Amino acid sequence: MDFQKYVDAFGMACAVMSVQKVEGEQRYGDIRIVCSNEVYKKFMGGNVPDGIRYDEMIPKERNFEEFCYNCAVLKKHLHAYVDTKAMGVWTDGTYIPLSSEVDHDDLYHFAFFFEFTKGPDEQRMTDVSVETASFVIQTCLKLRGTDNYQDTMNEIMADIQKRTDAFDSCILLIDKEKKRYSTLCEKFRNDEATMADFKDILTYDIIESWEEMFKETNIIFIKDEFDFKQLEKINPAWAKSLRQADAHNVILAPLVYGKNLLGYLFITNYNTEESVEYKEIIELISFFLSSEIASNNLMEQLEYMSNVDFLTGVKNRNSMNARVDYHVNNYYKVNAPYGVAFLDLNGLKQCNDSGGHEAGDALLKKAAELLKKEFEDDEIYRAGGDEFVIIIPECIEADFNEKIEDLKKKAGYGCEVCFAVGSDWNDGTKDLRLCMHNADESMYANKREFYKEHPELARK
Repeated sequence: MDFQKYVDAFGMACAVMSVQKVEGEQRYGDIRIVCSNEVYKKFMGGNVPDGIRYDEMIPKERNFEEFCYNCAVLKKHLHAYVDTKAMGVWTDGTYIPLSSEVDHDDLYHFAFFFEFTKGPDEQRMTDVSVETASFVIQTCLKLRGTDNYQDTMNEIMADIQKRTDAFDSCILLIDKEKKRYSTLCEKFRNDEATMADFKDILTYDIIESWEEMFKETNIIFIKDEFDFKQLEKINPAWAKSLRQADAHNVILAPLVYGKNLLGYLFITNYNTEESVEYKEIIELISFFLSSEIASNNLMEQLEYMSNVDFLTGVKNRNSMNARVDYHVNNYYKVNAPYGVAFLDLNGLKQCNDSGGHEAGDALLKKAAELLKKEFEDDEIYRAGGDEFVIIIPECIEADFNEKIEDLKKKAGYGCEVCFAVGSDWNDGTKDLRLCMHNADESMYANKREFYKEHPELARK
């Protein structure tokens, strides 16, 4: 076969490539560009000598090599549209096996066609197999139609675990600022196992090291012992942790939205016979999962911003009003018996007058920290200014009164934080709003008594 005549017949970038088959775990040796047409050479910078190893032209890429092997040796017709990070482009590649009649001396051949795009092209991303399209569409429908984000994400992990016949499939979210990670969702073949079982093996330092590995690839497949030995050269700590966890193979895909790394899709001990097919699935699934996670993070951030007081970190007045509405409308009841406390910070004006608003803000923060410590399992709100409200659900009257008295001792006259305190307990026969009104009246009575006893602290 005249390879040069073959590639010159095409108007798009085309090259005939060879894969050297070897025995053992490595499976293949050199991958070379046998010959290429002028369009191919133009894309590659104008000079592509016949017979040159591909990694002398572009950075070595294990996923690309796997496609070459599967196409040339296993005679699979393949297509991939991937983020070629090493070159800063997306590559739309088609791999066509050539007849075994042209193979010789353990060299197997295929034709490679490609086009570059500067960014992800939606139309090209949808050019996938029927099986992949069906799986991805089902995932997207679940994401779009869900009213329970957490349950749906766990369900998707179960789908991926089943589709890849893996031991586990999970999403790990990272927090670079706090240097920690968390498990968003997971599914193990063994329902009793969780990612928490591996927390001593899979440390944040190891997860942090993954980012460097994705500078030249968009997905990592560790399939066999040969891959493990390669991993031990570039990331020995991770390789060691995988062996400790008895992980024989791994798929790792970054979840990126824009330029923000959100976390990783992590799969272990999967069926390696379908690695090429899984690559297409995981790349697309990761794309949609990243978008969904980013959207959910934004909603959580907006909810936090609308319901939390930025200065003190406790819930704000808006959140308190919503809580009362939920209770009154029987949407989210405060479980009776319950108690309500209204608190007013004594001496805040004097603190502002003497030390400025920075001193006043510091006092408010100290007040909130005291309340969070004393009422860590209860609902704490900053109702505005120097006023706080606490709702204590499911408490008997004696325990409620004991909590209030203990607070008065720790936040009375002479203490760093001093509160006027009013409270009311409800066995479930009173309306929540009446209970809050009673606590408010009680607090103002306590405040009047405080300033009567300490007129030097009275507000001006």
